Amino acid sequence: MTRSGKRFVNESNSYHDFCQAMVARCRAEDGDGTEPAAWFVIDHRAFRKYGLGYAKPAPVPYKALIENGYLLRGRTLPELAAQMGADAVQLERTVAEFNGPAARGEDPAFGKGTTSYNRSLGDPEHGPNPCLAPIKDAPFYAVRLYVGDLGTFAGLKTNSNAQVLDEDGRPLQGLYSVGNDAASIMGGNYPGGGITLGPAITFGYIAARHIAGANE
Repeated sequence: MTRSGKRFVNESNSYHDFCQAMVARCRAEDGDGTEPAAWFVIDHRAFRKYGLGYAKPAPVPYKALIENGYLLRGRTLPELAAQMGADAVQLERTVAEFNGPAARGEDPAFGKGTTSYNRSLGDPEHGPNPCLAPIKDAPFYAVRLYVGDLGTFAGLKTNSNAQVLDEDGRPLQGLYSVGNDAASIMGGNYPGGGITLGPAITFGYIAARHIAGANE
């Protein structure tokens, strides 16, 4: 959730979709001058079973992460909200609205756990929805989330042979580009894991065949 205390996305979606939603919500709430950021909030049961960011599941100690400010902990949700700089009343309301449906495995607000992609990332031993559980067991924990760089969708424009094209769309003889150096064939979207590796392998193979004249 953002500092407004409200959720803004299906948290089990891809990090690409998550970050796009986070940036859009933060800009809507704070304008363009504030760095987009959100808080990941969980309860003690989930924290010790799954961990949270750099904080690992039990029995790994986590006190140092609280002391250095990375991990926040509150005995109550309002206490946690105060540390987050979030709206405490809205945060409690958000959690209350989330908990009832979550106990039934439902997320009417964002549909968390309703796709095969979501469910593949959840806990297969937890039901009825592997992605959902109420946030109810104190103390409560939070870490702050920022947008980071993982790869690029921009790059050199290429043709179907992985040849780099000039400004007029003509192949530059002897120059090829694949992987993250080439413009993504996904057009700025993230349909699933491996969207950089798959095209890199495929177009590396295509480029090698073209260089060897195997396609002629």
